[in-house]
Amino acid sequence: MKNSTDVSRRGFLMGLAGVSGAVALSGLAGCAPSGQTPTADTGAADVAANGPAVPDHVDVTYDTDLLIVGGGGSGLACAVQAALNNTNFILIEKGSELGGNASFVEGMFAIESDLAEAANVHVTPSEIIEAELERGQHRQNGALWMDLCTKSAENIDWCLEQGVLYSGVIDNYNGGLYPTFHWFKDGKCKIGYVDPMIARVNELGVEVHLNTAATSLMVEDGKVVGAYAESDDGIAQYNCKAVVFATGGFGGNPDYIAKQGWDTTDLFVVGSENAAGDAYRMAMEIGAKDFMNDSAQSILYNIPALPPIDFHNDALNPVNGYFGIAAGGPVLWVNEDADRYTRENLTDDNLVLQCIPGKGNLANYVVFDQNIFDTYFGTTEEGRAMFEDSLVDDKTKTLFSADSIKGLAEAVGLDAAALSATVERYNELAHGGKDEDFGKPAEKMVAIETAPFYIAKLGYSFFFEVGGIATDKQRRVLNQNSEPIDGLYAIGNDGNMLYRHVYTINMPGTAFGNQVNSGREAANNVAEFLKQ
Repeated sequence: MKNSTDVSRRGFLMGLAGVSGAVALSGLAGCAPSGQTPTADTGAADVAANGPAVPDHVDVTYDTDLLIVGGGGSGLACAVQAALNNTNFILIEKGSELGGNASFVEGMFAIESDLAEAANVHVTPSEIIEAELERGQHRQNGALWMDLCTKSAENIDWCLEQGVLYSGVIDNYNGGLYPTFHWFKDGKCKIGYVDPMIARVNELGVEVHLNTAATSLMVEDGKVVGAYAESDDGIAQYNCKAVVFATGGFGGNPDYIAKQGWDTTDLFVVGSENAAGDAYRMAMEIGAKDFMNDSAQSILYNIPALPPIDFHNDALNPVNGYFGIAAGGPVLWVNEDADRYTRENLTDDNLVLQCIPGKGNLANYVVFDQNIFDTYFGTTEEGRAMFEDSLVDDKTKTLFSADSIKGLAEAVGLDAAALSATVERYNELAHGGKDEDFGKPAEKMVAIETAPFYIAKLGYSFFFEVGGIATDKQRRVLNQNSEPIDGLYAIGNDGNMLYRHVYTINMPGTAFGNQVNSGREAANNVAEFLKQ
């Protein structure tokens, strides 16, 4: 509900048809938060000491019970559930349209759903939970996984009631551990989920403020009582009793990615730049518990000299796709000391596991020869042309060829004797038919001995991060003592606590399953909070 203002504001209408993949980052001018943005050298305690920013003036004021910050996958679920609960709320979205990173999604997790039963697919919670905890070394909270599993069928039913469209196909998403992936219509979240949920938001009369970026929280006596934001009408003040963060995490912010420990020199941000860590910063400013060091990420190696991955078109490209040259397999990985440091087929275990062993290295390189390229990667005329063009026109100085291993070492500044010794040992193991050092399957141990030889320095393609703000089972944000901060919730990628360090992508659809589940749960828990 708007109070008074001296400016005339446009109507925030909801005639929206879809979402774009990567929305340009909205600039925040005039009322930029004075609170320090955490970087690799700045901790949460330093940010909390500065406190949330207070603007020097306010142009427009709104009164409501709940403010939902962010209109992506989780924000849409939260908004629709809140409307069904008859909660008085406003949804604000930083971008010019709803949907966010949800446009990248193809389906969502569920077990024991009616759709699964109809397809004769049977998976139990214990199978999911044990597989997840085992792969995470039992560092996760199993109660959170039980919550997701036991509510997942209900979430599918709820989505269907809101008009969400599924294809009817339920499978293991191209090699996952279990058939838990409920594909959206046409395999696109925009068609199956985003558009129907936007239509539902319209139908329910939700008040939506687009082009409105929250900048800081308002706190009184330890309770969140509102937020400031920048909008088309200037500085907006939202007075409320609860705030739900659904901003998509910090996967579009290289500074936060660096804070998480990744080298951002050759970073390609695949997801939306609008996922800039706004919620993380605002939560840290009021003393929230920092979960960033334990959070996981969807991240893959890339070769910067090659064209960046187009999410929808290049996934299976044998040169630069998900399973291309950078992803490993029948190649050799070495670090800045020219040491081999892991088996190179980690994508067989978990697609996003590939980058974890090399995270602490100063540099990572992939080494292969002409025979390996021709046999495994250059299998199409288009792929070979792409590789040759990238080799010739490489402005990133990350892809090189040479007639000798010594020449490769000189090209990237590695110790020639060390690299030669590593390749010799690798070839010895390949010819022996057994990787006695790291245990890579024999069929992927291919000797590097056919000139020309190739080396590429590896960069990263960063899709999204899961987690950052510590939350409890009710989606409440926790303080440094692991106690709930009254009136503050974080959902979706902002407050995802399902993973520790490694995103287990091999349990298909769980990240988006959590988007829907956490959005609904936050709305329901806020409704109970408001009754109190």
